[in-house]
Amino acid sequence: MDDEIKIRLRGEGVKPGLIRSKEIAEILESVEEMAISEALRKNPELHRDEIIVGVYAIDDASIGLRFKTTFSAVVVSAFISAAEAIEKEEFDYLSPQSISSLKVLSNFSKRHNCDAIIGSRSNAELAVISPTTVIPPPSYIFGRTEILGKVIRVGGKTPKAMIELTDGSSLYCEVPEEIAKELGHQLYSLAKFDGFAKWDSKTLELEEFKIHSVKKFQNSDPKLVLGELSGMVGSTFEKITDVESFVSSLRNEGGNE
Repeated sequence: MDDEIKIRLRGEGVKPGLIRSKEIAEILESVEEMAISEALRKNPELHRDEIIVGVYAIDDASIGLRFKTTFSAVVVSAFISAAEAIEKEEFDYLSPQSISSLKVLSNFSKRHNCDAIIGSRSNAELAVISPTTVIPPPSYIFGRTEILGKVIRVGGKTPKAMIELTDGSSLYCEVPEEIAKELGHQLYSLAKFDGFAKWDSKTLELEEFKIHSVKKFQNSDPKLVLGELSGMVGSTFEKITDVESFVSSLRNEGGNE
């Protein structure tokens, strides 16, 4: 069974001790992100925090990076599928996070005139990213919107807020310092956030969100809300005894039948 992910950086002058640690760190991070994002895309029941993709060996003779992972059966399988798509240049198959990771590998390949070879334990060369490989840029939709969620964490030198959305997913948002201070007093409270969003144009997934303002969300008893609605419009429907006929007449008058 495949239980290992491999990346080999092959080229003249590419070997341990000749490449900056910062560049290697960027490669490690990009491989981890690609493996996790593809695993989550194919197995949404998994949680990001439970998946670890860690380097456990660095081989000499060029630079060979070998990774082990938790949930290897699904993570490595998803990674191999992504690598096969890369080799066929079927980039639409990949998640936006994987495209960003590939750009890191592609930029390294161009900068050092080398190949980045993606493989697994059973197949050392699933895909090759060369200096001539073209990774298509992702396309985005931008706009103003509102989101509803709970403040889980806020802070940092450049303030960011971790928001848990109503579907259980989490989003890290840029936030002005004055609003960050306000959010610090609203941890685990449901709030409505107004701001500027960036969506992936293919998946329509929310990629980024910059908070402009926040309002506390008032939870109301559904019975009270329905009671208020009944008080506002209830008298309008008091004389209606045949609901089906009434709805049918509305549809006919609207020309929707």
